[in-house]
Amino acid sequence: MNDELSRAEESKQRILLAAAAVFARKGLDGARVDEIAGAARINKRMIYHYFESKENLYVEVLRYNCQKVYQLSKGSFIAGADPRENVARALRQYFYFLASDEEFVRLVSWEALNRGSYSSRVLPQLLDIFQSDLGRILEDGIRREYFRPDLDVQQTLLSVHAMCLAYFARREMVQSLWPGDMMSEEMLEARCQHILDFTLSGIMQNKGER
Repeated sequence: MNDELSRAEESKQRILLAAAAVFARKGLDGARVDEIAGAARINKRMIYHYFESKENLYVEVLRYNCQKVYQLSKGSFIAGADPRENVARALRQYFYFLASDEEFVRLVSWEALNRGSYSSRVLPQLLDIFQSDLGRILEDGIRREYFRPDLDVQQTLLSVHAMCLAYFARREMVQSLWPGDMMSEEMLEARCQHILDFTLSGIMQNKGER
């Protein structure tokens, strides 16, 4: 029984990874179950057995990618540490995660084109992740009087997410206008530092000075 469960989980994981790659390239409408099955080296019937439909598989791929962010965020909040250091740690982790995971960026972009038709099933989970991670850091900074007392945590979370994601989601459009390789180590660090400076200047008390 344990061997059967292990094989089933291994098969489901192969399907999820294969589906994520196909959905990232082609979106939900362009993806075909036959192609996913071939990439996963599995019978197409097993996809329907585990996930029932292509749409359900797509939702599970979105959920799987949200879990990546959750795993990434663990440990970014250190109680008692300087809130500015906690913000920098969380922001850098998220920015460089996006830099290393083009698949995640493309999936988010496809879902935006689909007007969030399926992300509503997993976005509450993603919001919880941000709230329990960077949200907790911001609230700690407000409580300890590092950050503005009128700081809107939800708006700040959205702004940080947008600034980080836009760099990678629009990179292919902007690259021809950008001086240098946008994915070079130097450019990535410059962009990350700019986002961090921009964020801290907006949330700190007394124009960035405690």
